[in-house]
Amino acid sequence: MNSHSPPLRILYLEDNQLIAFHVEALIEELGHVFVGSLCSFTELKEEFDSFEIDGALVDIDLTDGRTGPAAAAWLKERGVPSIFVTGQATLAAEYPSLTLATIAKPVSGQDLAEGLELFRNRAA
Repeated sequence: MNSHSPPLRILYLEDNQLIAFHVEALIEELGHVFVGSLCSFTELKEEFDSFEIDGALVDIDLTDGRTGPAAAAWLKERGVPSIFVTGQATLAAEYPSLTLATIAKPVSGQDLAEGLELFRNRAA
């Protein structure tokens, strides 16, 4: 992130809290704002209006099933871009129009930095 760019506000849909904590730390190390994590598509629909976000990271499998693709589509309908963060890249590739990219787990700082810049480029 260059020093003239405001931080991005990122929401994470992830059912594994350890992974969510790891990605939260990476987001903050990159100078962005981690606005929170939700563990299901149901939770996203219930709590969406309480967040101001620039983009969302979305796992494929959430606590309410394989609902990540539906969540990404729902976010896209509301003008919020997303990126899949998953160990299931083959499955993510079945939904190329829903997200800007796919980041493979385990998540590295470099992959996350590159992914988050896609949110910025989309907003530019």
